[in-house]
Amino acid sequence: MARQTFIVVEDTYDDQQLVSHILQHHGIDVVLAKDGNECLALLRKIEPALIVTDLAMPNKDGWQMLVDIRSNAKTAHIPVVAITAYHSTNVAEEAMQAGFDGYFSKPLNPTTFVARLKEIVGIS
Repeated sequence: MARQTFIVVEDTYDDQQLVSHILQHHGIDVVLAKDGNECLALLRKIEPALIVTDLAMPNKDGWQMLVDIRSNAKTAHIPVVAITAYHSTNVAEEAMQAGFDGYFSKPLNPTTFVARLKEIVGIS
């Protein structure tokens, strides 16, 4: 099976590294972006199997980025999952209603995180 590429959108180096290492350990290639603007620029060059994004970031946050991705016919189909340190039931519900394909609170549980991402993109 061909390797999958995910974009990880995180504004902090530590979180970029943590999420990247989890995914790479499971055979997933990772391209990093530090905010929504950088991710949108990457989407003009590559088509990832999935995007993992923090919700709270400077410049363009995960919420704004999702609106841009969903409103573009070329990117609307790409699954986008949210991760955040500011977990609450309300935020989880708002994220799913906004159109995210998944929602995870930090700290991440690597096993369930990767299993759910693989379900979303349809890989075993």
